[in-house]
Amino acid sequence: MTQVIVHTNQNGGVSVTYPTPEYLESNTIETVLVKDCPQGAIIVNESDLPQGEDAYFDAWELVNGQVIVNETKKQAIIDKQNAETTAKASALAKLTALGLTQDEVKALIG
Repeated sequence: MTQVIVHTNQNGGVSVTYPTPEYLESNTIETVLVKDCPQGAIIVNESDLPQGEDAYFDAWELVNGQVIVNETKKQAIIDKQNAETTAKASALAKLTALGLTQDEVKALIG
């Protein structure tokens, strides 16, 4: 069972520290916690982190000793992704309507 150290970062999100196996050969994870992590950091099992939610890592929060996905932040991320997709589709439609070829549009997008 892999253990990691988590803490709330200055952006209000969660930072996760994965001590390397080499470092843990001569140190305990508790030593890493005390020596290298900010006050309030805790040790959790990696399996207790939200699973399948990596795309929404920016929505993670540390609440009562557990890392959770803040659904409001998650929805804001989804909304932003959707807005970007919609904006791109709209821009492509406008460029195509101007008579640009697909190659010209791709060149403009980069």
